[in-house]
Amino acid sequence: MRRARHSWGLAVSLVIGVTSTHVFAQDAAASDAPAPAAQDAPHADTEADTRENTEEPKEAEKPAARAEAAVVPAAPAPEATPPHGPKTGDISVSGYLRGGFGATVKERVGVPDWQSPSGTKNVGGRMTCFALPNPSGLVSKYRLGNECEVWSETHFSVVTYANDEGVVSTLHFMPTVYIPTTYIGYSPTGVTSSPADYTTSTGATVSFPNLYLDIKGISWLGGGTAWAGTRYYKRESAYISDFFYWNPSGVGAGIEDINLGKDLRLSYAAFAVDGQPASSGQSGPPLPLQVDFGIRNDLQLRGIRPYRGGEFQVGFQYLLDDSNHKDTNGKAVTHGGWGVTVQHVQQLLGGDNKLAFQYGRGGGTGFGTLSRFYYPDFSLYFAPSESRLRVVDVLTIQPVPSLGGQGVFVFQHDDLGNSGLKTDWISAGMRAAWGFAKYAKLLGEVGYDYVKKSNGSDPQLLTKLTIAPAISTGRGLMSRPELRLFYTYAFWNEAARTATIDSGRVYTTTDLLSGQTFGLQGETWW
Repeated sequence: MRRARHSWGLAVSLVIGVTSTHVFAQDAAASDAPAPAAQDAPHADTEADTRENTEEPKEAEKPAARAEAAVVPAAPAPEATPPHGPKTGDISVSGYLRGGFGATVKERVGVPDWQSPSGTKNVGGRMTCFALPNPSGLVSKYRLGNECEVWSETHFSVVTYANDEGVVSTLHFMPTVYIPTTYIGYSPTGVTSSPADYTTSTGATVSFPNLYLDIKGISWLGGGTAWAGTRYYKRESAYISDFFYWNPSGVGAGIEDINLGKDLRLSYAAFAVDGQPASSGQSGPPLPLQVDFGIRNDLQLRGIRPYRGGEFQVGFQYLLDDSNHKDTNGKAVTHGGWGVTVQHVQQLLGGDNKLAFQYGRGGGTGFGTLSRFYYPDFSLYFAPSESRLRVVDVLTIQPVPSLGGQGVFVFQHDDLGNSGLKTDWISAGMRAAWGFAKYAKLLGEVGYDYVKKSNGSDPQLLTKLTIAPAISTGRGLMSRPELRLFYTYAFWNEAARTATIDSGRVYTTTDLLSGQTFGLQGETWW
């Protein structure tokens, strides 16, 4: 028995010795080999990291070059670091705000006897804003010292899902507040709507233009982001005139920015579209008819770069009419349509120049420009024969830190509504910003609008000029926040006056062909 125990002891010692020698040889071979890349990434957070980790042991299993190599103690493993990236519950906030108040310069003017027994009256009081009644009710005016509202957009982005593979889902929610200071200068009750607008309330509104969900990071989406809900979608605008010439926003769903290689990005979305609301004397547009419904298919290709610093962007929209709306003769009341946008963006002088060409027919004549109390101009009520041609050029430059500007030119030809009635709209303007001192700027803006109809009426003309010293946190044209003291002078012709030249109708009801306003305004975005 004692001899047997001794034999078992020798056998165990021999096995332990051989095993130890083999392990030491492996350690020595591993110390001679280059360090695996995955040692810098302790967690396999992505598909690529997982693939690298499965290949690493093969390097360590290679036969040792020299079994007698000295044993080198292994370096301590780096401490694990928490994975970076968004986490469920993360919230970020961005937004925009402008607001202030102003007044009309007082003066005494002559008026018809039916307005005043003395034949004169005073002009003055609350601020009014100047704009031509543009074709189809388009909202466009040169903004500096010419905005009679408080406007606020606060965009909340909430991460609702995130995993180690980089897939992230985000909820977007943006309450928007509009308070028209043309009609009332304060908020007496704090409510946003009332059966008696402009009396017990300001006539303000609260809307939710962004309320949607998206998912990004799914490998088979090609780098694109899937989304559904209501949202501002790939908008292009002229900032100084607040003119959104390419704005396919709405209620819909799609996949945006699919990577096709290099900088090419493809986006497709389907939006609901319905009939055009008709005025019924209410403060806002009524709901469209239930039987009116269509689908607006929006396809965009961006990132076409023929040379450095230049890019082409192409968009095509097709409106499919799926309504059940017919007249008494059984003829369809609604129609589809199509439209195309081609835009070239050129980088220059610290900014860029955007040159856009747009053409549409039928329902495709609407390119998303907001009108009728910020209701989109997409509609199934346009006839197939109606058309719109538009050319827009927006030049934004910042050649030196203290001097910047933006210039805008618009030409639009409409063949809409009554057969044979054509309308031309020309708009041109510019704003310059001179940061003459730290936290101080001088702003100047001039804008000109011309509307001519083919019915033989006189053309409508409006010119607006504004000067505004400002306190600002930066010297650039687009640096914000900004607090301004402004003075605006505008002049127009008789055709423009009778067509309603100002929002408060202060000058529309007089024989004046010019007007002046002054006030304070703040603007910021973050």
